[in-house]
Amino acid sequence: MLIETDRLLLRPLTVADLDEVDALNAMPEVVQTMGSVERPEALVRLEANEQAWRDRGYGLMAVTERATGRFLGRSGLKYWPQFEETEVGWVLRRESWGRGFATEAGRACIDWGFAGLELPYLTAMIRPANVRSIRVAERLGMSRRRADVLFGTPVVVYRLDASKHQET
Repeated sequence: MLIETDRLLLRPLTVADLDEVDALNAMPEVVQTMGSVERPEALVRLEANEQAWRDRGYGLMAVTERATGRFLGRSGLKYWPQFEETEVGWVLRRESWGRGFATEAGRACIDWGFAGLELPYLTAMIRPANVRSIRVAERLGMSRRRADVLFGTPVVVYRLDASKHQET
C-alpha cells in the first residue's frame, strides 16, 4: 500500500522503521504533545501495527518527503477496540511542523479511509493542550465531539463523518 500526495509518500510503518520512530519519540516537542514512548514499547507498537495491517488491511504509515525520501513522521489509521473506532493520526518531526505536512498526510489518509475502506466516520484523539493538532483536525473538517481518556491521558476526540467528507 502506497499513498502519494503532491509532496509526500505514505507507506505502511514497519519494525524496519524502529530507528526513525525511536528518534521521533525522543524529540522533546513530540514527547510534550504525545507522551514518552521508550524504544522497547515502540518496537511492540510497530509489531502490533504490522499485525493490524494483516488483520484489518490498514494501520499507521511512515510519512516521507517525496523530494528527498526523508522520514518526516507517521500518519495513518488506527483501530481502537476499546472505543470501536478508527482514528486518523499524525506525528511529525519538529522541523517538519508548520509546513502543512500533517494536514496533507491526514487528508490523504481520510480520503483513503472513506473511499477504500468504507469507514462510516473517523476520529482524532488529541491532548487538549496540543493546539497545533487541534488546528489540523479542524482544517480537515473534523469537529469536537467528546472528552475521553487514552493510555490514562485525557484527550479531546474530534470526528469526521463520511457523509460530511463527501460534501467537501
